[in-house]
Amino acid sequence: MPGVRVRCAQGSDLVYSRLSMPTRSLKRLAILPMLLAIACTSQAVRETRLPSVAARHTSSQAAALAAPAPLAAPTDDPAHKFDPPAELRLPTGLLAGERVPLLLVLHGFGVPSGLLIAKAGLDHIADQKKFAYLAPEGGRDTLGRPYWNAGKSCCDLDHRQVDDVTRLRQLLDANLSNAAIDPKRVFLIGYSNGGFMAQRLACDVGDRIAGVVSVAGAAPAPDVPCAQNSPLAFLEIHGDADPIVHYAGGTVFDRADVSAHTSAHETANYWAQHLSCTGGLHDVQTLDLEPYVPAEETSVQRYDGCRGAVELWTVRGGGHYVALQPPALEAIWSFVLSHPKEG
Repeated sequence: MPGVRVRCAQGSDLVYSRLSMPTRSLKRLAILPMLLAIACTSQAVRETRLPSVAARHTSSQAAALAAPAPLAAPTDDPAHKFDPPAELRLPTGLLAGERVPLLLVLHGFGVPSGLLIAKAGLDHIADQKKFAYLAPEGGRDTLGRPYWNAGKSCCDLDHRQVDDVTRLRQLLDANLSNAAIDPKRVFLIGYSNGGFMAQRLACDVGDRIAGVVSVAGAAPAPDVPCAQNSPLAFLEIHGDADPIVHYAGGTVFDRADVSAHTSAHETANYWAQHLSCTGGLHDVQTLDLEPYVPAEETSVQRYDGCRGAVELWTVRGGGHYVALQPPALEAIWSFVLSHPKEG
């Protein structure tokens, strides 16, 4: 039976619902508003019934029954290789001829890009700090959860082998030609699965970017080629009580069907080796970044002598969802702003 796809606004997010009605019924304009309202209301009810990301992820029986959500149809426009299209968002009040930094923001597993934007207040921060951003959304697995295929550790749980490196590289390249973008201030920032993806992508686009911020992520596997020869600023932020991407290393969600990921210290060391740092990590200072953790809970450690910078910020007592509040976002912004691309 033919139907109509309806775009429904729910809070700060946009979702889609489908009306399974005969086309001839939809032509009766008198009942169309009522049908649209029912569709959006039904979608809202379905959304409230969804369990947490961690709980949904373990439901293998439901995964076996659900049909994979198709990716957007191929197109020559890199923005439209993502669903919804990954459009560049420029800050308000941009002056003629002005160039601003660009952030490529990558969401976590099961977290739509719109939700991350809203949770972090990204639009407000982008306008206040004057930077542009791209926030693409990964493909969806059999349970409809957005994800990035960042390698064997995270998070292609259906083994669909989507080439997210190529998609993201093409998206980045297409926007670097925008006259409003400063090519010396292009940064990747990713949360959780997005942190894995940001690091994996950095191995492929290191000559185009100035830095990477990974929150609760991990380094690429040793067998992944990493042609990172340009200076780069790298920052890993990680809660030492993270139950999903373990600070000491392990497997995401403690799954037995994925490869182990590196620890936070091993992740920092991975980039220290690629960036020719000297010595080991040493303490620099403590910061108060997380309102829910008492005192100055975040220890800052750094390598010296790098072709760029490598830092590890450990949130003592911090769980998986860190660096989403204003103090942390301000500190992240200060880090990226102080590390423009060299040369």
